[in-house]
Amino acid sequence: MTRGAHARLAKLFVWTSLAAITACGGGSGEGLDQNGQPVGQGRVVAPPSSGGALTPDLASIQRNVFTPMCTSCHGAAIANQGMRLDEGNSFASIVNVDSQEISALKRIKPGDPDNSYLIQKLRGSSTIAGDRMPLGGPFLSQDTIDTIAQWVANGAPMN
Repeated sequence: MTRGAHARLAKLFVWTSLAAITACGGGSGEGLDQNGQPVGQGRVVAPPSSGGALTPDLASIQRNVFTPMCTSCHGAAIANQGMRLDEGNSFASIVNVDSQEISALKRIKPGDPDNSYLIQKLRGSSTIAGDRMPLGGPFLSQDTIDTIAQWVANGAPMN
């Protein structure tokens, strides 16, 4: 391996490590219990409110769920599974887009929440590949999942 390749690999390692630390509270221990595990791991919680009650429309879901809970893994810097859930990109990344894990399903199939892979991932359905989302929990409350599913049932309009 060339010296330049080593340098690029080292930079990638540092960037990846910093991204992981930032996603976990910047290394401060914030959000971790005494065992170093995310607080509430495995528990079901409502998303943090960023502006009003959650309603079945994309703007509300973006503000209350996608931005505060999903963009650390599905944002501009890191778009796991090629899915960006940051504001301005989420709609084009999920609505009528084939899932990378199960390509026979759309991430969001307008009008059909039960056959929308994102809803299955949020519910932790037995048919999913990989893990329930958000990865490692805390998981969304049933009310929150139902509100997102209602947006899908309504045809998943852009707004």
